[in-house]
Amino acid sequence: MEINVAKRTGFCSGVQLAYNQVKNSIVDRNKIYIYGELVHNKKVIEELNRAGAITITELDDIPDDSINETVIIRAHGISKSEKDFLKKRFSKVIDMTCPIVTNLVKYVKGKQKDGFFVIVYGKPDHPEILGLKGNVDESKLLITLSPVKIPQRKILIVSQTTMGEEEYKNFIAGMVNINSFTEVLIRDTICSETVLREKETLELSKKSTLMLVIGGKNSSNTQKLYRISKKYCKRAYHIESDEELKEIVISPQDKIGIVTGSSTPKSELNKVLEYLRQKKEDLS
Repeated sequence: MEINVAKRTGFCSGVQLAYNQVKNSIVDRNKIYIYGELVHNKKVIEELNRAGAITITELDDIPDDSINETVIIRAHGISKSEKDFLKKRFSKVIDMTCPIVTNLVKYVKGKQKDGFFVIVYGKPDHPEILGLKGNVDESKLLITLSPVKIPQRKILIVSQTTMGEEEYKNFIAGMVNINSFTEVLIRDTICSETVLREKETLELSKKSTLMLVIGGKNSSNTQKLYRISKKYCKRAYHIESDEELKEIVISPQDKIGIVTGSSTPKSELNKVLEYLRQKKEDLS
């Protein structure tokens, strides 16, 4: 059995910053509130909740005695109205929105002021996109996963930061082909870390007989890595933890490739590796 792990694994820098902020805040205050899932990883959320973090998914969930407490904004970002509301209900609001997401919002706002209608390649119900919509002019914004014909002519095309590079390129080509734009500005807003993980996943999946993609089932960037793995390796599995490995048939001849989403902690990767090492011993 051969085990090959991608070079880029574990948390990306934005997730690591948000995670560290929560952990440090818990130490200082014993209790901390988080508005929305900090990251799309069930294991991480459970760990933080056990340590004293309280996740609030709706504004109505804010307790009456919150005025003396601190709240942390998730890495995906939130709308301006939500942030303003939090400022009224908490003594301290710590914004841990990923810097790459923040830059996307600022760029879109600026270009809308310059007269551009903005097309965003992304999932309309994704937290990042909901946050974007709540910070810009929605009347000059279209969120879509498929190319569509529109009447606007002066266009900016951007992407949700966690989408696939090739999929984004195909989307751009489709939009340009079916429309008659007079001015088109295209911006690469995909996180470079996720692009590098895509490339590693592609290379690993081509030379593997079994691919393991570790990460939250609701994580867009992990889902993307799974789609790439499945395209080049028939036996590709998207798992959240080592517990799911019991359902996967592994043989001594397997060449196993392992990648993780950017919101997957190294601890989950290590558990998977420990399971595989034990499996290798058992099969030898």
